[in-house]
Amino acid sequence: MTKIQSTQDGYAKVYISDDGMAAYLTVYGPKNGGRSINMQGILAALKDAGVVEGIEFGRLTECLKSENWDRPMLVAKGTAAQDGIDGRLEYQFMKPSKTAKPVELEDGKVDFRNLNLFISVSEGELLVLRTPPIPGVPGITVTGRAIAPRAGKNFPLPRGKNTVPNQDDTELLAAIDGHVMIVDGKVTVHTVLEISGSVDYSTGNIDYIGNVRIRGNITTGFTVKAGGDIEVNGVIEGATVIVKGNIVVKNGIAGGHKGLVKAGGSLFARFVENARVEVEGDVIISEAIIQSVVSANRCIRVEGRKGVIVGGTLQAGEEISARVIGSPLSPQTVLEVGLNPQLREARKVIYQEYQEKRKSFENISQYIQAYQKTAVSPENLTPKRKIALAKMLNDYKALKKELEELLARKQEIDNELNRLQGGRIKVSETVYPGVQITIGQAQYNVNDPIKYALFTLRDGDVKIEPLR
Repeated sequence: MTKIQSTQDGYAKVYISDDGMAAYLTVYGPKNGGRSINMQGILAALKDAGVVEGIEFGRLTECLKSENWDRPMLVAKGTAAQDGIDGRLEYQFMKPSKTAKPVELEDGKVDFRNLNLFISVSEGELLVLRTPPIPGVPGITVTGRAIAPRAGKNFPLPRGKNTVPNQDDTELLAAIDGHVMIVDGKVTVHTVLEISGSVDYSTGNIDYIGNVRIRGNITTGFTVKAGGDIEVNGVIEGATVIVKGNIVVKNGIAGGHKGLVKAGGSLFARFVENARVEVEGDVIISEAIIQSVVSANRCIRVEGRKGVIVGGTLQAGEEISARVIGSPLSPQTVLEVGLNPQLREARKVIYQEYQEKRKSFENISQYIQAYQKTAVSPENLTPKRKIALAKMLNDYKALKKELEELLARKQEIDNELNRLQGGRIKVSETVYPGVQITIGQAQYNVNDPIKYALFTLRDGDVKIEPLR
């Protein structure tokens, strides 16, 4: 007896990967005259399996071909999540861990005086640039399940004292002039630069925009510059100190004929010895100025318990005063008042520049005059000669204007110097022979000890009056 085989239609099975990111379809062919599965049947199988995303319909058509029956084929792919991009902070200054090393010079040598330990910043200067994180893009599985991306890390601005963010919180700015530091992970700007010890090889040179306070000394060969005031508890020893404000030295200045101490304000110290000092304000010394070159636009006063000026050259715009000036055994002491040292130097520079430019101006004038005598028309000159003549005429006009400006500036300085003819020198005890006194254009040499005297200018001569 013959067994009759039943018919079987074609069908499809769907397999989904464990992570849900891929779906595979296997089409099985019909048997015994059954019907093949069609596209509608495949789509129904995918729906029953929950596959709703990333279906590649071209692949479904391939699955229906008989040569692909009984073989699983990838028909749907999920979309992976795109992780967010971390934000970042870009410091616009060198962090301390990278700055504590000496500067290497062009010849390969190392300058241990320049360690770059302290970083000055100005109000409004950019300190940190912040890039916000970029959000990630969610993914999705073939069954429609959302995949959350990893969020990018956000780094907030490390805002410390005396710093401010911009409006969109992407920049950290200095709120004041000062020096920048990182304190407990925060960027901080300090107004006063504190040096706990001395300025030496441990600190290197200092170039700071604000005020500086030094607990120790400023040692020989080092340089300190400041945009504000400087306070030194110890001694300035043969160093270069240049500030825009005042200088206060609790001890004194021992120059050793090296360096320079220069202030845009005034200088206060116990003593000055073998040093060069230039200030725009006053020099106030409590004990002595010895063998030094000191200039002040206003006054030099040495009026403490000792109050001695011995040797050197002192220049002041208005007044020099001390208890004792000179010494029976000292070398010559030169005092000059009524002549602003900086104005006098400025006048000298202007005069030299005027002479140089006047010489060039006269040379050009002579050439132009010689050309005019030839009566040659400019149209008859070669192109090269025309260019040379045009340049010469431009130089002539420019030099003429510069000479007029220099003369005007020189006259301004002369007027100011004439106004300062009322300088004076006060001696509250004794001025000794060997002291040379200049007030304005008049000069007086002390040949005998003089006590309690006031030196002034009267009728073009230095006059001595009793000190009241």
